[in-house]
Amino acid sequence: MRLLDDVNVQVIDFGNSIPATVTINEDGSFSIFLNARLSYEQRMQAYLHEMRHIQKDDFFTHNTVEAKELHNKH
Repeated sequence: MRLLDDVNVQVIDFGNSIPATVTINEDGSFSIFLNARLSYEQRMQAYLHEMRHIQKDDFFTHNTVEAKELHNKH
């Protein structure tokens, strides 16, 4: 399980496109970007969704994005 110290969270305006995204950084840490247009509750849901991608090591599998998203839904 990843430590929270390995995750940087930023709230930015994505417009009306996506709720959130996560990237892996050069040092092995992660950055989660949450859409500023979401409510607090929606941002928390998006944050938890992106954390599941990190915790499931989705960055280190060869599955398609679609397969990762399907596997990551509650």
